[in-house]
Amino acid sequence: MKHYGILGILALVVLALPAQAEVVQWDVNGHYYEYVAELVTWEQAMTYAESRHHNGIPGYLVTLTTAEENAFVYENILGGDSPAPWGDPWIGGYQNDCHSDPAANWHWVTDEPWDYTNWAPWEPNDYNELYGEMYLQFTPGGGGWWNDHHSLNPKPMIIEYSDDVVDSQLSSWDNLKALYR
Repeated sequence: MKHYGILGILALVVLALPAQAEVVQWDVNGHYYEYVAELVTWEQAMTYAESRHHNGIPGYLVTLTTAEENAFVYENILGGDSPAPWGDPWIGGYQNDCHSDPAANWHWVTDEPWDYTNWAPWEPNDYNELYGEMYLQFTPGGGGWWNDHHSLNPKPMIIEYSDDVVDSQLSSWDNLKALYR
């Protein structure tokens, strides 16, 4: 009977660990992608992603710079039309000024050009003006669309790994906060 008790405790410990999916490579650009189910704010997600490496390659919150990359991540990391477990994940986009036009001043954490967007038809909308919807996530309800959101609701994240992006290009939270001073 003791063994069943120990196995039960072990099962609870394993179930309590943050869920992480396997790292998947996209052959088109050679980048790797990882879904991390730990629920955190956007700022915490950015810091966590930048602390991660895969095979020595630095990580950052995913930047979806083409329709093809967006579709790959949506289908292969989030599983397509099925909703993401525990919420719709953070993406590496942020807005400099939450009091501007909702579609203006968006940037990637890697400083890559903001040339491609996949906003849901009703987004971006700064719906919650009180808290500022300045951070990017996949929209609730699927479709691979994006939503502007505030950072108060913890969400999972998607990390991208690429040695195309030099570590110094990655925006630190301190650099982002400096934009508002």
